[in-house]
Amino acid sequence: MYSGYLDSFYKKHSGISGLSYQEHKKLLLDDTTEFVAAYIKNFRKIGIEADCVVCNDNQLQRKWSKERNLDPDKKWDILFDQIKTFIPDVLWIENLSYVTPGFLKHLRNEIPAIKLIAANHCSPFNSKVLESLGEVDFVITCTPGLKTSIENLGRKSYLVYHGFDSDLLQRTKAQTNAQLNDFIFSGSLITGGDFHTQRLRLIERILEEKVPIGLYVNLEKTCRIKAKQSIYHFSQLVNKIGLGKSFERFQILKYGKTWVDSYSDTLMSHKKPPVFGIDMLELFMRSKIVLNFHIGVAGDYAGNMRMFEVTGVGSCLLTDNKKNMPELFNIDREVVVYDNEEDCISKVKWLLDHEDQRKKIALAGQKKTLQYHTVENRCKAIFEIMEHNLLNPGVK
Repeated sequence: MYSGYLDSFYKKHSGISGLSYQEHKKLLLDDTTEFVAAYIKNFRKIGIEADCVVCNDNQLQRKWSKERNLDPDKKWDILFDQIKTFIPDVLWIENLSYVTPGFLKHLRNEIPAIKLIAANHCSPFNSKVLESLGEVDFVITCTPGLKTSIENLGRKSYLVYHGFDSDLLQRTKAQTNAQLNDFIFSGSLITGGDFHTQRLRLIERILEEKVPIGLYVNLEKTCRIKAKQSIYHFSQLVNKIGLGKSFERFQILKYGKTWVDSYSDTLMSHKKPPVFGIDMLELFMRSKIVLNFHIGVAGDYAGNMRMFEVTGVGSCLLTDNKKNMPELFNIDREVVVYDNEEDCISKVKWLLDHEDQRKKIALAGQKKTLQYHTVENRCKAIFEIMEHNLLNPGVK
């Protein structure tokens, strides 16, 4: 699970040390809006036995180790014991960076019940991900561009877009007459690499034009930005003296390819604390327009979670224009897209000046998502992929 969400969960539920592992996990899954809970619920709804392990929840993992008399510091032993206890036919890896090729091989050898190891990957590749790709049977990803990239690496891949868990609407507390925010952005603004550089530039441009925007953002610490700037200077130095190739194997130097700016004073003065889970969905419900911007690795294709979260709760989505947007939504009738910074600013102003049209677009977008882009529909598609691979091993 996203670490920011886990931090917020434990702030809200500080007195749960006395709960058993199963009680603790149920509370976590009932609280979260992340896909892991929605997948389990919807797989079960269509008749598939499913469960999960939240590997990066250290408090929860320690409870399992205590109840099973395992060493709490041996995370691989704990994870192996959890998987062996469930005896899955299909093992789904949600984060390939967490596992190792050796561990996946160990699972196949020691738990013969596992017929398939599938993975989900919708983010930039790193060395750990690339190593683990060789040990999975197929990868499910969220954009056509990433599907092509994975296939170019020689791995079998399937496209399944993210979706919205419609049951979450029953958990929200936002009222229709609640105070609305005109225009917001909620998410991360991480500097450097192939993450949020363009997104950050757009936000800075919106602020320069004095367009009111609520920023509920997760920012990097100043020390991390300073470190990236130092790496850039080091990278420039080794290239200048002709030693660049000698340092290519060091992954950390990827941050040295381009200069990383510090956050502007204007941005820092406008930022608000990030929100997660139901709190984030309720924020969207109370907002007229929500800005979306895909990370760099998405390339020319749309497919992030924010599109379906925003439309799912009935807010108006303003998102970057991508090649496949017409496959997902009717442009300017169900969502609004922008081509560049000036276009984005122009369309924010237009939507705020045309309230009736904005409401019409928002309602149409919600109707499309609740009809077609639900997690239940995605789980049915995933099950068909798994069933095909179980019945036809090695066949695309």
